[in-house]
Amino acid sequence: MFKNKISLIIILFSHLFTQDIDPVYTGSFGSVTINNQVYNQFSLRPELIFGKVGLGLDLYFYFDQDGNLYDENWNFSSSKDAYKTLVDKIYYLRWGVPADDLYFRVGSLPSITLGNGSLVNGYSNIMDYPRVRRTGINFNYNFQNFKFQFVHSDLKEAREPGLFAIGGSFEYVKNVDFSFSLVIDPNQRKGLLDSDRDGYPDFVEPDYANDSSQWHVNETFIDMLNEFCDSQVSDCQGMIEAAESEMENYSNLLDLNDKNQVAGISLGLTYNLNSRMKLFSEFSQLSGETLNPYNPETETDNYNSFDDRLGFGFIPIGFTAEWDKVTLSLDLRQNSENYLFNYWDQNYDHTRAMVVQKDGSNVVVTKEDKLYLYGKSKGANLSITSNFLKIFQLEMMYQYMNGDKWDNSINDYKSDQNSTFYTKLDIDTSIIQKVRIAEIFYQQSYSDKPFSFKPDENTLFGYNIGVEMADNMVLILKGRKSYVFENDGFRPVKTTQIETQVIF
Repeated sequence: MFKNKISLIIILFSHLFTQDIDPVYTGSFGSVTINNQVYNQFSLRPELIFGKVGLGLDLYFYFDQDGNLYDENWNFSSSKDAYKTLVDKIYYLRWGVPADDLYFRVGSLPSITLGNGSLVNGYSNIMDYPRVRRTGINFNYNFQNFKFQFVHSDLKEAREPGLFAIGGSFEYVKNVDFSFSLVIDPNQRKGLLDSDRDGYPDFVEPDYANDSSQWHVNETFIDMLNEFCDSQVSDCQGMIEAAESEMENYSNLLDLNDKNQVAGISLGLTYNLNSRMKLFSEFSQLSGETLNPYNPETETDNYNSFDDRLGFGFIPIGFTAEWDKVTLSLDLRQNSENYLFNYWDQNYDHTRAMVVQKDGSNVVVTKEDKLYLYGKSKGANLSITSNFLKIFQLEMMYQYMNGDKWDNSINDYKSDQNSTFYTKLDIDTSIIQKVRIAEIFYQQSYSDKPFSFKPDENTLFGYNIGVEMADNMVLILKGRKSYVFENDGFRPVKTTQIETQVIF
């Protein structure tokens, strides 16, 4: 039955491609690591571009060492699972380009920025690909002098995506545009990896990370007792109740029902000096509550006076200029306590929710929870995109902020740097024999020493390298590294994908 469904899907796609469309077929094979287990991968990635329409599909199959198919990606057991399975196979579907009056892209969202970026700047839903495949949507519509934008980071999590946003702008007076954006993450805890989608993240019981029918070892024990024990025997019933109570207490301790929502709003003004240069200003406010860092018993006064409501950020003046090969942006900025600029950044899906060990137990901490670390600060932001020497394309952003920052050694705030550095380098491989792809990126956010390469949960490193092995055959190596806190230190989480890509 399963194979019949797969065959039917492939036949339908093949029928589509036989129409008046000239598709490009790309196949790949190699290996991929999922939940620390290595699978052999085979995929077919047809790409169609005709007129304003672009469609990329990702039909992939993972096989373990015994030749068994990893069928979580081909689940048609319910309408909900079937929906997620089909949506999952769309790498992207687009109409037009962002500058058009009507544009949309469904699937992968490489980079999303709203307004001038004080809330959403460079967000990407593909940082965990292929370990996690998110299918988002970015929709832009311009009518008369109003521009509307809608973003949803993952249609498979329709009600609880990491990023749900609407934005717009219109000409307030001649050459002056007013912009706004409303952003929300309805449930930051959905950022925890849940491979079998049973509502219990993988860290809860790693042994059952891929078993949607079980999340706790006690379930097997209870089934055994129910099968072999007489329910009227008090000892059996007592053991069952004790096991169920242990499961309930563990679930309550994890506090998985606490969705920990966070939201934000931004308002901006832009004065267009000419077609290449503009001045701008933007105000943004986060909505939610962070943790109180003070001890309620020993630091009562500080605990009671601490305001856990999230704060605001303000860009009083900024300047952007675009030339043929260079785009430059520079602004001054300041913020209140419990606030971070670029809250939804490229690394957001990694830092949205994290599991840390505290006093020997696993504790879920969201990005919002940790905003208490940051007090009032002032600084500036510089970003540059440049093509130079006709070889390199460089993207760089440096945000320098200085102000109050929480220090665990003194259990209070002190003046310190809170800066962010991001850089990405693409190499024009047309001048390098046998090399098809060469790019690398690095991000260190909210650090007192962003150039020291001292990793924490806000560190992200990645690369994509493609080498031509033969005609129409390319060996591709993709790597991503992030970090999680564990046992008083940060442990790297590596995702490596090696595949051989064939162009038919």
